[in-house]
Amino acid sequence: MTSRGVPVAYTTPVSPNPEPPSEDDIKDMLSQIGSNWGVVLAFGVITLLIGIAVMAWPNATVGIIGILLGIWLLISGIFSLVGSFTTSGDTGNRVLMGIAGAIAIILGVLCFRGEAVEILALFVGIGWLLQGIFQTIVGAQAKGQPGRGWDLFLGILGIVAGIVVLVWPAPSLFVLAWVAGIWFVILGIITIVAAFRLKSAAEKIATESDDSVVI
Repeated sequence: MTSRGVPVAYTTPVSPNPEPPSEDDIKDMLSQIGSNWGVVLAFGVITLLIGIAVMAWPNATVGIIGILLGIWLLISGIFSLVGSFTTSGDTGNRVLMGIAGAIAIILGVLCFRGEAVEILALFVGIGWLLQGIFQTIVGAQAKGQPGRGWDLFLGILGIVAGIVVLVWPAPSLFVLAWVAGIWFVILGIITIVAAFRLKSAAEKIATESDDSVVI
């Protein structure tokens, strides 16, 4: 989810070349990412729905909240893990993407066990922190590439959310639900908007290419 709030599997690939990409390179990247706009949209909708469910049901049991949070970590981890094998770009970033995805999957599965709220907060906080760190790294290295600002913003936001959950003294289930819900709603909305922007950009590039062929 570039990411613009989407799983790192669909972020803009970071080129090992430190020079800013040319206009043609940017168009190629947008066209490639735009072809995955449906996946980005689906992730955004799922994230938004989970956020709404968690916020609307803050007094649910630890098990139910754990399942909702675990589903998100599991889906996000799968996207990242798959992306580490299917996307192009720097090998180091792909390895980091795969590690972050694998850890997110493990944490997601652990959330299904209905642990105490403190343990659940630990799982979720670590997951957000790792995702945020990786997304920030991607944004920092993507100089001159589209969506870099969103990568940095969402990466830092993920780090902050993870730290808040991890350092909160004995968080109540209500607090955890609201922090998670707000984060998911923001992330979901941004991801949905990004999906349609990717679709629009890809269609525009395709139209320009067709016009150039006709000419």
